[in-house]
Amino acid sequence: MLSLLSISLFAASALIIYRYVLYPSFVSPLSKIPAAHFTASWSPLWILWVRYTDVEVQTIHKAHVKHGPIVRLGPNEVSINCVDDGLRKVYAGGFEKTFFYDQFQNYGVPNMFSTKESKPHAARKRMISNVYSKSFIQSSQEAHEVTRSIVFDRMLPTLDTYAAKGSPLEVFELNDAVTMDFICCYVFGLSNDCNFILDVDMRKQFLSWYRKRSEHSFWNQEIPGVTRMLRNIGIHMVPKWVHAANRELEAWMLGLCSAAEHSLKAASEYSEKAHRTRPIVYGQLKDALRRSTTKTEAQEESQISGRLDILVASELLDHVTAGMDTSGITLTYLFWELSRQPDLQASLRRELLTLSPTLAFKNKSDLPLARSVDALPLLHAVVMETLRRHAAIPGSQPRATPSTPTSLAGSPPLPGGVRVSAQAYSLHRNEEAFPDPEAWLPQRWLDADQGKKDEMMRWFWAFGSGGRMCVGSNFAMQGTHFFSTTRCCLFKTRPVGNHEYAELKYVTAAIYTNFTTSIVDDTGIDQVDAYTAGPTSDQLTLRFARVQ
Repeated sequence: MLSLLSISLFAASALIIYRYVLYPSFVSPLSKIPAAHFTASWSPLWILWVRYTDVEVQTIHKAHVKHGPIVRLGPNEVSINCVDDGLRKVYAGGFEKTFFYDQFQNYGVPNMFSTKESKPHAARKRMISNVYSKSFIQSSQEAHEVTRSIVFDRMLPTLDTYAAKGSPLEVFELNDAVTMDFICCYVFGLSNDCNFILDVDMRKQFLSWYRKRSEHSFWNQEIPGVTRMLRNIGIHMVPKWVHAANRELEAWMLGLCSAAEHSLKAASEYSEKAHRTRPIVYGQLKDALRRSTTKTEAQEESQISGRLDILVASELLDHVTAGMDTSGITLTYLFWELSRQPDLQASLRRELLTLSPTLAFKNKSDLPLARSVDALPLLHAVVMETLRRHAAIPGSQPRATPSTPTSLAGSPPLPGGVRVSAQAYSLHRNEEAFPDPEAWLPQRWLDADQGKKDEMMRWFWAFGSGGRMCVGSNFAMQGTHFFSTTRCCLFKTRPVGNHEYAELKYVTAAIYTNFTTSIVDDTGIDQVDAYTAGPTSDQLTLRFARVQ
């Protein structure tokens, strides 16, 4: 006769098998969704291993190619690759962020990008969205002066020195410097920025801190509870030097905020020119947070941080690092693609020379109007195709299903709390929207009729979508324009935002107005398989030649 203990053990074992094997594999609504791996129905270990070994983006993409618009990645996780019954529901329909985004906090304090709930995120976004809007940037004297100073006083003289000597130049690091200078000048004012283009030693130190900070992200990103538990018993999965690098970055940001605060207090003593480059984003955010101290969202954050300056620093550290990282990657691949096609460079230069005034360095003229740069069709096509083919953030953007059961991509209604994500890498390779998706073809944006352009834009996800769309996309695009014009005739999804969009166009425009580029060494140019994806070698070496 079986003992009571044996019966209890059998019942417990049967319950465990049902709960963790039979139910997720055969009963759960997710069981009707094709699994990316035979263990995905009942174990998260496969997808955790995929992420730990840095093959997530390609693995998920292959699963979608094989199984369709929705695939199961784990017992409580799916990936989607469709628009109407996927993206629009998830990213504009009340699906909240997950603990994945806690890793983007600074000083232990939430910022807009790391905030998981939609309402506090929207409240923070309203505080600063106007200074990142396209209309504000195109009419802003601050943005105009920042662009003029970086292009004519820093970037072009640096490139001209290398061109005069015929020396090769590693541009991935330089692109980070250019994009960081753009965003820091706009946020903190010209008198308070980092000047990484000219201050090479500080640039290298900062990038060392930043890259250390980005390493070992898996542990806090995927299994933060286990990581904390191990740390409490003396096992550090994230090395101490990563935390040390974080502290250095945070101290650096507090220094910039302190300088910006001093500038605001001394504003009455500014000259007219200095006033035009006041710390516009810093001032807007600080004032908005101060005014909102009676609101619930601000009170909760104040209880966490205890100090308004930490709230501001957490937010702005995210702005500048995200703006640098994504725009720097985009510029690097844009230059690489153009350097492979001299004829396209020539066509772009002819278009850039129609601007009035042009961005010719020898003239050191004023800038053309931002809307004139924005209207150049080939420049726009080059930027858009680079953002599509070489998305700086190709990886998954996780959300959680709401408590009300919701169907996605034709699935049965999914219960609340299921992790669901899409990735730009796969969306940008939809063959119906983008024929020959692996090819870099700017012409596709020029030849398409309006219907085709609308279809491409439905699948285009470099800036995210919905209420969480990157707030800085317009600034980014202006900078890219600039970098290209002067060279040929430069934020929580966290894709590039409005400010980065402007930055990309201006930088591109500036460079290709004045120089041609050719490849010296593109070893390791393939993008890493990661959430943020730069070259595997972290470098691209080009040669610049003056345009006569």
